[in-house]
Amino acid sequence: MPDNSVNRPVAVVGAGDTLTARTLQKLIPNPVVELTPCQAAMGGGEARQYRAVIVENFAPVARGTLSPCAAVRWALSQRADLAGVALDSAEGRRFAEAAKLPVYAYSDGRPQADLTAKNVCLRGGRLEFEALTDHDLLRVRLPAEGGASLYDYLAALAGAAAVGVPLERAVRRLAEM
Repeated sequence: MPDNSVNRPVAVVGAGDTLTARTLQKLIPNPVVELTPCQAAMGGGEARQYRAVIVENFAPVARGTLSPCAAVRWALSQRADLAGVALDSAEGRRFAEAAKLPVYAYSDGRPQADLTAKNVCLRGGRLEFEALTDHDLLRVRLPAEGGASLYDYLAALAGAAAVGVPLERAVRRLAEM
């Protein structure tokens, strides 16, 4: 039976029109779909199955609204093979502990994450950090203009690694952007 995981989309749940989704699209062969937390909870994307759901839980959420973590927990966890989530928020850590699907975690410094950024700095208009996994340690150098954030790139790299793209290849593609 053929593997159709490359044909299934990867959902990015966050604010919409994000650098994370645009970057991830350049790193993976899967189509990328963006969903706001409300769209995710209301069945956005025609209730399709996702290869992975990458959660942009690195920005504060307004009180009384559905957070990306809550949307994935509530609506998408039954429709995805795995989730990517930042461990740098309490909600992300709770999600990772309670998720009913495998989680690929990313973080700015937490060693228990699958992908961790170390030695982060802004230098000469560039964002630089070391991307660390159990198997890799790679230096990442990216433009820092236009509101680019470490978390956008970490979420995209985590999404790529979660669906099987080797970190070295993903970092190389980032450098070509």
